[in-house]
Amino acid sequence: MEQPHKDQVVIITGGAGGIGSGMAKAFADEGAKVVIAGRDQAKLDNVASGIENDGNTCMALSCDVTEPEQVEKLVAATVARFGRLDVLVNNAGGAMFVKPPEKLRPEQWRAAIDLNLNSVFYCSAAAGQQMISQNGGRIINISSVAGIKNSPAFIHYGAAKAGVINLTKSMAACWGEHNINVNCIAPGLTATEGVAQWLPAKTKEDGSPVPLLEYPPDPQHVADLTLFLAAPGSARISGEIFPIRALTEIV
Repeated sequence: MEQPHKDQVVIITGGAGGIGSGMAKAFADEGAKVVIAGRDQAKLDNVASGIENDGNTCMALSCDVTEPEQVEKLVAATVARFGRLDVLVNNAGGAMFVKPPEKLRPEQWRAAIDLNLNSVFYCSAAAGQQMISQNGGRIINISSVAGIKNSPAFIHYGAAKAGVINLTKSMAACWGEHNINVNCIAPGLTATEGVAQWLPAKTKEDGSPVPLLEYPPDPQHVADLTLFLAAPGSARISGEIFPIRALTEIV
């Protein structure tokens, strides 16, 4: 049986969250050597322990992805242990400071852009240098449907995620000659524990089930798409955006 991800070296930022931990487990279950990064070492260690208890490989590294020096150390530590870097998943981010634009403070704007956009550049630039030296790699950026449609509740988050989409296309064009695929996943509302209070009911008023395509996807669905974008089957795909969302979010 083919194992396209066996021995792939994969960095996942935001690796302790609902979507990130799901990706980490999915890659590890496929035989990849996974590195999860984030700011909460205890949470990272918990995720890594669960993966290693299943007999898989996972290294947990504390890293603030808004700090370029820490990002460079993350990539260096990964290469020092595993010898290469095959896949980077830029998953760190978050919709902070939900408020109208007139109440958004400049420091809040900067913090949102730093976490959701600048970090993607820092991580991609560091990983890109290593991948150029290898003549190949995959970079998968996690944007959001907030970057595709209007986002009045959090304009800073939507602006940053739109920037990630453009950054994806531009980096794909820059690095195509080095066999580096750069693609973007844009999830809508995803059924993680952290947003349980915002998830719709799974049944309609008449008691019938909501059709699967009309209900928010699970983290596993996002992980499955990430696996595809890191597999040989997507070797000729780069610079593309892949929304994954309930049909009710399409406008």
